[in-house]
Amino acid sequence: MKQISHRRWIQFLSTILSNSYMGSIYTKTVSNNTLKGICVPFLNCYSCPTALFACPIGTLQHFMTIHMIPYYLLGFLSVVGMTIGRMACGWVCPFGYFQDMMFKLSEKHYSVPYYLKYTKYFVLLLFVFILPYITGEMWFSKLCPAGTLTAGIPWSIWNPVNPSNGHHLLSNPPGIMFYSSLLVLFACCAWFIVSKRPFCRVICPMGAFFAMFNNFSLIRLEIDKTCDNCSVCQQNCPVDLNVAVDVGSGECIRCLDCTRCEHVHLVSEFKSFQGISRENTEQSVKLGKE
Repeated sequence: MKQISHRRWIQFLSTILSNSYMGSIYTKTVSNNTLKGICVPFLNCYSCPTALFACPIGTLQHFMTIHMIPYYLLGFLSVVGMTIGRMACGWVCPFGYFQDMMFKLSEKHYSVPYYLKYTKYFVLLLFVFILPYITGEMWFSKLCPAGTLTAGIPWSIWNPVNPSNGHHLLSNPPGIMFYSSLLVLFACCAWFIVSKRPFCRVICPMGAFFAMFNNFSLIRLEIDKTCDNCSVCQQNCPVDLNVAVDVGSGECIRCLDCTRCEHVHLVSEFKSFQGISRENTEQSVKLGKE
């Protein structure tokens, strides 16, 4: 239980720290401070009144709309993926934390069809890369439930007067796109209550990007040979994986809840190298004696 408690605290602190800008209370506008040039490795809407950093998916879309390749951002995200895989999804993503909390509200739970895991790659390709490039519009951001929750709703309720020009921030009332995004958010929230992290598993383009690195990241999970298929790992898994079967799956968010089972271990490539080196040394010694 200590490990789970630690993860919850880290999720909570990440949510607070990444959204700790209070200047919008005085400026009545979205922050454009220097830190907004830095992306965090999870969904964190740029337009949220308290957002301190930028969202990588929003930034990717922006570069697609201006027909440029964000080499720095893609390199940063690739380094994160190659190092820890989807661990950011399990430990620091505020929207993942929101889903975990929503799931606790109901005792009636439904599984998510496994084949739907491919949908998020379609979302990444179409709504983050192709449509923004063709239309010049950031389509995923328009409908993103995380953005609607943390930016769309707060701004539409508050709609402050900008002190620099005396005008309301939102000059026009919410339109059909806002109400469409609200519908998406409400549908997602209903799904969050009855299923384990469905957004992460089916929709999230950030999860899709990191999932491509999961199978060969430096930090991975490993099942020992004494596994007896007790299903403890699946019972504890927040994305409902049978870890004994899907240990290298791109769906694993590296939350480590499954390591409560004695047969599941966190390993790193560095330890693997040490183990290989040790085995080679022992073999060399044996051959020398012979």
